[in-house]
Amino acid sequence: MDLSFGPLNAEKILNTVEPIHQPRLAKLEILEEIGSTNQYLLDHAKTGPSGWACLAEQQTAGRGRLGRPWVSAYGSSILCSLLWRFPKELTDVSSLSIAVGVMLAHGLKKFGTTEGIQLKWPNDILCFGRKLAGILLERRGEAIVIGFGLNVCLPRPLAAERIDLSEMAGRPLLERSDLAGLLLNELLRGLLMYQTEGLAVFMDTWREHDFLAGKEVTVHMPEKVLLGMAQGINEQGELLVLDQTRILHRFCYGDVSVRQLLP
Repeated sequence: MDLSFGPLNAEKILNTVEPIHQPRLAKLEILEEIGSTNQYLLDHAKTGPSGWACLAEQQTAGRGRLGRPWVSAYGSSILCSLLWRFPKELTDVSSLSIAVGVMLAHGLKKFGTTEGIQLKWPNDILCFGRKLAGILLERRGEAIVIGFGLNVCLPRPLAAERIDLSEMAGRPLLERSDLAGLLLNELLRGLLMYQTEGLAVFMDTWREHDFLAGKEVTVHMPEKVLLGMAQGINEQGELLVLDQTRILHRFCYGDVSVRQLLP
């Protein structure tokens, strides 16, 4: 297929990763089409090397959180998954999706996307309230697959409900490989920081870009629905919500939406 804004290029991606981090990128693979990059690496998680990055021009069975489909047109996004293994002593990675959101936000800033970036608990990146990227972490034994989909230049039917980098920049983006390399670089750098310092080192950036903080929200869980005001997150990455009786609730999972208040 013709990609007027250029196909992903492994050499360009690798050259964008800083030399100090390149040894952690054990394998870099670009596929034309696949069901799901996450599933592909999960299927190879038992024997695949830590630091195996897989990108695809198109996914036919991409998925987001809670099993929701992630629809992507050919060549319109950066669809990337990274297979990673932490040391065995690091057993609690419940806050990793929060840290990954911050890592990707740092990469976007280095690319020049500095206006309107917001982080929505637990795994979305927004721009001016519209979805720009989604994060999906899945585990298979001791291996974790970190997947993300970033909208770059979406066809108009898809762009109506999301936002992409081309719309934000006001022009088509001609090169996705540099951006993919920047994002991988931030993941390789940030995962080492998370391994040694935990979530704490990422908290200030999260708070700076927290989309939910101070908003009236609805938290949907299988067993109940709770309404309240979001109070940010704690040091464990849990969402804090103050209900109408002034009781503070902590959530390590749930689907959150901002309440539309009547005038």
